[in-house]
Amino acid sequence: MRSWQDVHDTIGDAFTDALRRIRYCMPIKDSNRARWPTHELWQQFEAVIGNDLMQNCAGVLPCDVIQANRAAKMRELDAQLAGLFVTRAAISDVSAEQFDDFMERHVEALARIAREHASPIEDRLNKVRARYRLF
Repeated sequence: MRSWQDVHDTIGDAFTDALRRIRYCMPIKDSNRARWPTHELWQQFEAVIGNDLMQNCAGVLPCDVIQANRAAKMRELDAQLAGLFVTRAAISDVSAEQFDDFMERHVEALARIAREHASPIEDRLNKVRARYRLF
């Protein structure tokens, strides 16, 4: 969700997803909580959500949004990488015919630079994964 309109359009989806994941039950003597009956207030809540927020459903699941955000970020980064490679090749006086070979050789140099960095690659990958909670 990136705007108030997105909230309006998908709030029903968010509540519907939440209702599938949680429920309010009435405890009974059975130790298996999956068999506990759903509380009457929770049933009323589900009915209100089903009726009142139906127009605010786009049919989008949170996992679909996460996948779309991940794909968009990868496309964005790939476009940036391609642009950087073209710029680097131009500065290095690489011709169009030499570009593919230049990229292959330069990827090897970049891998070496990544390995020689002060922080281990695993630590840096984990830090970035934590920053991009798209996944």
